[in-house]
Amino acid sequence: MKKIILIVLMAAMVAIGPVTTQATVMKEVVTQKQNGQGSILGYIYRGSVIKYDSVSKRTIYRNVNGYLNTGYYLAPAVTGGWRAAVVTAGSLNLRAQPNASAKIITTLSGNEVIRVNISAMKNGWYSIAYNRAGYWYWEGWVNSKYVIRVDDFSYDSLAQFSTL
Repeated sequence: MKKIILIVLMAAMVAIGPVTTQATVMKEVVTQKQNGQGSILGYIYRGSVIKYDSVSKRTIYRNVNGYLNTGYYLAPAVTGGWRAAVVTAGSLNLRAQPNASAKIITTLSGNEVIRVNISAMKNGWYSIAYNRAGYWYWEGWVNSKYVIRVDDFSYDSLAQFSTL
């Protein structure tokens, strides 16, 4: 009986196929050369807490050490009063002012990497920067309870959430 159940379960897994998580879908290619050319050295997932050498422009994540073709997704963990953070809600409205009734500028996605200004926090709202098509926009406010700062995460960890 146990063999039959095991065979049925394995057949169901094969029929359904591999389960794809958001982390596996949102990966970036690290290449051997800075212009995105050369051989692929590996992959990192968006939300990965990486080391970034600003002099050589190299990305270092676990055993992958090369150039990230879409380097504009990078957000250093700490820069002045700004900290890297990840949106924990499934979607999050970016507001023009630090309150829930303010005009919506845009909507941020779950697991999106943003920058929060910890020195400008007002009533539990962070002033933030977000990235669209490779450009950082330094405007808007989000409620701090819907983001998690990753500046104290260890390198080589993954700042993504399976349940949003």
